[in-house]
Amino acid sequence: MEKVLINPLFGLVLTALVYTLTSMLQRKTQSDLLNPLLMASITIIAILIIFNIPYETFNAGGKFITALIGPATVALAIPLYQNIAILKKHWKVVLLSILAGVIAHALIIGILAFVLSLDSTMIATLIPKSVTTAIAADVAESLGGITTLTVSIVIITGIFGAAFAPIVNKLCKIKDPIAQGLALGTAAHAVGTSKAVEMGETQGIMSTLALVVTGIATVLLSPITQIIIEKILF
Repeated sequence: MEKVLINPLFGLVLTALVYTLTSMLQRKTQSDLLNPLLMASITIIAILIIFNIPYETFNAGGKFITALIGPATVALAIPLYQNIAILKKHWKVVLLSILAGVIAHALIIGILAFVLSLDSTMIATLIPKSVTTAIAADVAESLGGITTLTVSIVIITGIFGAAFAPIVNKLCKIKDPIAQGLALGTAAHAVGTSKAVEMGETQGIMSTLALVVTGIATVLLSPITQIIIEKILF
C-alpha cells in the first residue's frame, strides 16, 4: 500500500477516477449543485483525511495536472479564433456586457472588502474570482493573493452561477440567448459556459466568447482594480 501511495501517479489516477465518477453522478442526476469540480474536491479531501494520506503525497501526482494550466490558458485562444466572425458582428454588445460585468465585479469586491475589513492579501485573492481557474491562479499570484483560496472561490463562483442562472433568467425575464450566454461567461467562467452549452448553441458560443474576453480584461485591469480599491479603503 505504501508503494502505491508514494508513486507520483497515485494523485493523478485518484483525481481522474474521482472526477470521472462525480461527472457521471452529475449527468445522471442533472443537478447543477452536484458539480464535478466541487464533488471531486470534497471526495478527495475526505479520502485524504480518512486514510491519513499527506497532502504532499497526493500532490506529487497533482503537479502533473497543475503543469497543464499554462497550456490550458493559451488554448483559450482557439474558441476566440473559431468564433471571431460572431465577435465582430456583436462586438459592441460583447464589450459593453463584459465591461458592465467587470465594473460590477470590482464594486462587489470593494463592498466586501469594506464590510468585512479585508486586508490587501484577501482583496488580491478575490479579484480574479470570476475568471477561469487557469487565469485566476496566475492573476492572484501576481497580485499577492492566496492562489489556493482563489481557486476554491473560483469553483464556488462558477457552481453558483451555473445553478442560479436559469432562476435569474426566469425571474428577470431574460429570454435573449445572447444575453444569457454573455452573462454566464462573464460571471461564471468555464462552469457557467458548460451550463450555457446545455441551454443552447447561441448561449454556448456567446458564453465562450465572454469567458475568453473577460479573462483578457481581468489580466489587464486587475492591477488597476487592486490599486483603486486599496486607495479608497486604506
